[in-house]
Amino acid sequence: MQRKQTLTEIVFERIKTYISENQCQPGDRLPTEKEIVNMLGVSRTIVREALKSLQSQEIIDIKQGSGIFVKEIEFQTLWGKVSPFIKFTPVKFKELVDTRIILELGAIELAIQHYQLNKINQMSYWNDQIFEKALKGEKSKEEDLLFHKALFNATGNDTYIQLSSILNDYFSTHRLEDSVGFEEFIRSYKEHKLVIDSIINKDSEKAKEAMKNHLNHLYLLLES
Repeated sequence: MQRKQTLTEIVFERIKTYISENQCQPGDRLPTEKEIVNMLGVSRTIVREALKSLQSQEIIDIKQGSGIFVKEIEFQTLWGKVSPFIKFTPVKFKELVDTRIILELGAIELAIQHYQLNKINQMSYWNDQIFEKALKGEKSKEEDLLFHKALFNATGNDTYIQLSSILNDYFSTHRLEDSVGFEEFIRSYKEHKLVIDSIINKDSEKAKEAMKNHLNHLYLLLES
């Protein structure tokens, strides 16, 4: 038997419907608490509880003395809500590797279009850290992730940057690369350097080919 909705839950859904039907955009001001009370004919306590739930789910932002505003929902927020329910399977991993390759190849195009040497230098910095650790016989998984994050930062595109954080979280959580030997990081260093040099020379095709060859090794991790 389906549970009956509480009054707070009904108001919660009504406010979400209001946002949708009025095509409210991030930053748009919503009716005041008093106006919502009058619109829905419920108590102020019920409205406050519903607003608190909406705020906790990052749908609205309540600014004391200013009002209630629609909040922009970022990819990290959505990922945080759904990631506990994404089961790790070989098929899911392959799909995410496919997605990562597509995104990183696109990131190379944007990094060249919005070329900023200081951001490319960040890629070089983290790649050098990988090399130094490898020479000491140490793994450098974090530095490798930071190299790829620096590539996304070089795009100047907030959406790409947020998506990179989601992918990094996934690959960090499952730690498949823990089985990789430090010699593999030497190989990564060389492949990264080819990507960097190609971006500096604004040779997108060569950079994308190098990145695709570099990321293809992720498919092999499922076999290890």
